Amino acid sequence: MKPLISILTPSWNRATYLQRVWEGLESQGLRDFEWIIGNDGSQDETVEVVRALAQKSDFPVTLVSASQRVGKSRIDNEIVATARGDFILWCDSDDILLPQALQTLIDTWRSIPETEHAEFCGVSALCDTESGILGNPFYRPDEPQDMSWNSLFQSLRSDLVIFTRADLVKQNPFLEVDFLISESSVWNRIGVLKTRFIPIVLERKQYGEINALSHSGHMSYNRGHAHAMAATKPYVLPFLNLEERLKRAVNYLRYCRHGDIPLREALQLWRADEREIAYFIALWPLAQTLALKDQLQGKVRKTHLDFLAAQAVATITTERLNFET
Repeated sequence: MKPLISILTPSWNRATYLQRVWEGLESQGLRDFEWIIGNDGSQDETVEVVRALAQKSDFPVTLVSASQRVGKSRIDNEIVATARGDFILWCDSDDILLPQALQTLIDTWRSIPETEHAEFCGVSALCDTESGILGNPFYRPDEPQDMSWNSLFQSLRSDLVIFTRADLVKQNPFLEVDFLISESSVWNRIGVLKTRFIPIVLERKQYGEINALSHSGHMSYNRGHAHAMAATKPYVLPFLNLEERLKRAVNYLRYCRHGDIPLREALQLWRADEREIAYFIALWPLAQTLALKDQLQGKVRKTHLDFLAAQAVATITTERLNFET
């Protein structure tokens, strides 16, 4: 039967963490969900671990596997396309859902009048780590608040539990230009709609784990960063002062240089008006100087070239492991 919720877990060489994700799902009181794992060409035991977990699960488990690494944006789009639920909840391989999280999220959604559902992208909640609750505590404890998702993120400035209408995610795919592009490139578009924020911790984050997509001082995923900055421009710039805008413009040009995006294309991607074109041209020498310094320091990784090569040859398969459809 069609599940109510699709829980999505992209994973790249994170087999040792999937048991913890599964334990969080197994603890849920609400069982009307499916679990979809996106295996991004892992070279560890991810496939074997997922198959073993599926055999002891009383909820549907689906494995989407790439023959080689194709990147988080591509694997995310694949698992979103596979999702059958009315709602989507990301639960990364270093995340653990707390008991009753799903029931709390769906109950909160149902507390919104049905006539207002079109105004909402979904429900949001807090995350924590072993060190405590994440984010700036701007909110009123134990009191739900309705606001745009973008306003919530600007206030909280941390990771959130994002329980989203599936139709919105399917209509707003991630740009496939590099192995990684910021999730804000999608969330900011969806985030013009309201979310019902509940100041309750429903998920635990495990930061600093092995194979996390951190940059380790290197400038990787530059084409992805450039595209994300351009995509999020309308939602971010209103919150920045002039100095911050100029710094962002310089960094954007650096990413474009390292991502092999020429200046004319960079201006088109940014949708620059005449005033922006003028200060982009004025900032171009500074950006090029910093980009040259990046190269001389050996920081730059041309990951988009490997991404394009992988896209040309990779194959992706989908297996429903324990339930027939």
